[in-house]
Amino acid sequence: MRYKKTMLLFCLFCVCAFLVYLLMQIEEAERKKRALNTPVELPYTWEGDISKAQIAEPSGITYHPKRKTLFVVDDGGFIHEIRPDGTDIQSKNLQERDLEGVTTNPATGLVYAVVEDNESILEINPETLTIDREFIINRTFEDKILLKEGGMGVEGIVFVPDSSHKEGGSFWIGNQSDSLKPDAEPSIVCEVVVPLNSSKTKVSEGNIVRYLQMDFVDISGLSYDTQSDYLMIISDTTNLLVEMKRDGNQLHHYLLPGNDQEGVTLDGLGYMYIAQESGQIIKFADKRLR
Repeated sequence: MRYKKTMLLFCLFCVCAFLVYLLMQIEEAERKKRALNTPVELPYTWEGDISKAQIAEPSGITYHPKRKTLFVVDDGGFIHEIRPDGTDIQSKNLQERDLEGVTTNPATGLVYAVVEDNESILEINPETLTIDREFIINRTFEDKILLKEGGMGVEGIVFVPDSSHKEGGSFWIGNQSDSLKPDAEPSIVCEVVVPLNSSKTKVSEGNIVRYLQMDFVDISGLSYDTQSDYLMIISDTTNLLVEMKRDGNQLHHYLLPGNDQEGVTLDGLGYMYIAQESGQIIKFADKRLR
């Protein structure tokens, strides 16, 4: 009888010890999660405002690896090509469309801009700045409307190349929202596939193949870090830059200098560029850990 009591007490002790250990592990995991989600200052060296082209309200920026230049779009429908020192090369009005982001396909050199309101992607010839094709983004995914018509609209676009993909890769776009409430417009980034290679039609459709819910508001720009293979997402309201794997795992949160950040890009040479709605194009020497 005494043996059974001893064994019972021992089992209870083991269970209690295990529960304490489990609670400690959960607490440590939560601590690490909180630390990960706590923004830190972006490590950088300030290079300055390179703006020389008088771009009104820049809304997106991308680096073109073949041309070694920057493409910038603005809310008034203009696309601009500038040098990394900010001097102007060319610009053109794309039918006064509300352009909210711009990106480049490094394999083809073609430039793509995302249009708010009608949620479409324009394919642009970088030599002439003319529109070659347009891809209308289907607003729904699995019968759920993700991109609300008349809502805050898409903000930011980036192309992620994939040589094994039949279209050469896919686009990621951000949907802007000012609230995280369940009934509000979703603050999400969506992966969109368009028929870049499988169709030559002037106007065709692109489809959302998945989306990731964000825990912050006001997505205003996207970029892709080819060296580390993750997305870079900026939030205007919170002055935040988030590094995220494409499975939704958020890696780092950085506080951005300045205000009204609308676009971000890397040139692969150690520099980051931030397009601000105020008209500034800020250049940083990027000091983030690799």
